[in-house]
Amino acid sequence: MSKSNSFEDMTMEERQEYWAKQRGQEAMVREALLFQIRDKYPSMLESVESLVKVANSIGEDLQWHGIEAVTCADMHKLIDSAYSVTRLYHLDKDESDE
Repeated sequence: MSKSNSFEDMTMEERQEYWAKQRGQEAMVREALLFQIRDKYPSMLESVESLVKVANSIGEDLQWHGIEAVTCADMHKLIDSAYSVTRLYHLDKDESDE
């Protein structure tokens, strides 16, 4: 990258290089955080993976087969998974409690 002092002075190629570097750094930080969570609190990632799996399944059923393909059991899995993520990540904490 050239010695431009500001983002506005960069060429298109320099901006692309800058953003590629930014994305790479952010990806490294996310990977390190995921490793820490996986190492210390595996249930947190398992709960998110479970939620993603059931949400994808229900979404595909709705998109390709219609509402008739979604079972009550699927909906219970979705609700339970969402509750688990909410609880493990403390997303249910009311900000007024602070």
